[in-house]
Parts: sequence; structure tokens; C-alpha cells
Amino acid sequence: SNDHTLYYINTRKVGFGFNPRASRTKVTWMKEEDGNVTIDFSDTKDILEDYPVKDDNVLASAHTVWVFKPLVPIGEIPQTAVTFTTRVDARGNIPTVAANFNATKFLF
Repeated sequence: SNDHTLYYINTRKVGFGFNPRASRTKVTWMKEEDGNVTIDFSDTKDILEDYPVKDDNVLASAHTVWVFKPLVPIGEIPQTAVTFTTRVDARGNIPTVAANFNATKFLF
């Protein structure tokens, strides 16, 4: 297997009068023997000391997994099945209207 890792630091404005949400994420990807590629986005505290969260920001929590599975080509066109699973805790009482407005911006 061939796995790789990187750290992703992000701050997003939620709007609606809420404090910005910050994340510290460890991204690991690997290609498995069967050809599947898995990408895992997980919370990490590994970099909080070097990259602290600003005082007015809230450290949110999320876990996302993408799995790419190669399929039989159609003619000469390669095919791939993708599975996407995510869980996000924005840390706070966020009204549904605000959550729905921001949902399309949080695809990691």
C-alpha cells in the first residue's frame, strides 16, 4: 500500500452573527491492493501548539471519508464509484437555517 498524510488548517465564517469555526485536520490517503483509494479527513491536535485557534474562533469537529472504487470501463471511458461519508459538529447551537446555508461549503 502507498499512504500519504498532510495537515489542513482552515477557518470558515459561519455568518448569522456566529463566531468563525476553525479546524485542524489530518488528511491521509492510500491506494489499496484492490485499486480502491481511501481519503480520510480526521480531527487532530498534532498541530494545535504550532497553529493555535484564534481567541474569537471556535474549534469545530469533523470526520470525512472518501472511497474511490475503480469500475469496469464503458468502452474506452474509465468508470469510478465514489462513497462520501461525513460527520460535522460545529460546536454550538446553530439554527437549521444557518446550518443549511453553510452545508454546501463544508464538503471536506
